[in-house]
Amino acid sequence: MYTPSEIEKMVFFDLETVSGYSSLDELADVNPRLAQLWTERCVYLRTRFPENANMTDEELYLEKSALNAEYNSIICASFGRIKFNDLGEPSITIKSYSGIDELTILNGIAEVFTKFKSYKFVGHNIKRFDIPVIGKRLLINNIILPPNLLIGSLKPWEIPFIDTSDIWSFGAWQESFIGLDTLTACLNLPSPKSDIKGSDVTRVFYEDPTNNISRITTYCERDVLACAQVILKLSSLPIVY
Repeated sequence: MYTPSEIEKMVFFDLETVSGYSSLDELADVNPRLAQLWTERCVYLRTRFPENANMTDEELYLEKSALNAEYNSIICASFGRIKFNDLGEPSITIKSYSGIDELTILNGIAEVFTKFKSYKFVGHNIKRFDIPVIGKRLLINNIILPPNLLIGSLKPWEIPFIDTSDIWSFGAWQESFIGLDTLTACLNLPSPKSDIKGSDVTRVFYEDPTNNISRITTYCERDVLACAQVILKLSSLPIVY
């Protein structure tokens, strides 16, 4: 599917996000208008999804707001690059920006996207989640978008992103989407999951932000490694560990 030279021009990445504040009440103290709009959104969430019917606004905030760029905060962004040696064996280097200061992380993300503006950025479900979140969080925090995030006027084949969920769908629509763990399982690759799941990240972070950030960073880096392994596997190349 891809040659070693093409893979060496890729940046694999993943994000971890949490609710922007530890509680809906805290959001209301900082931005009452945004908190009220969340309360209005909860009416839709409870009506549209039966599993949410008995959840309070606060519970929905803690469980769902990390998925919405208008309400979340990026606490980790991990980036990986693959190199091949003379024998065709791959190795991977992963660098992460993580912590409790989102502005520092966002500046790191913008720096990576700018530095590797001629590369393809690769991840799982990035077109539906990671890329929109990055763009929105940069703008919300008054950071200029890197050139490769200015995609509004690009044709679909010009967009510099490779989404492994799109590759695996073979052109099918959203109904065909599978998670990265399922994809690695059916390709007989190691699971990216560690001691936490994506749905645990907000809770784990706010339990102890300073100490648990390293745990979340490890989780994020495992997803980057898994995505790189998927690309290698689909390209019939040796797997990196």
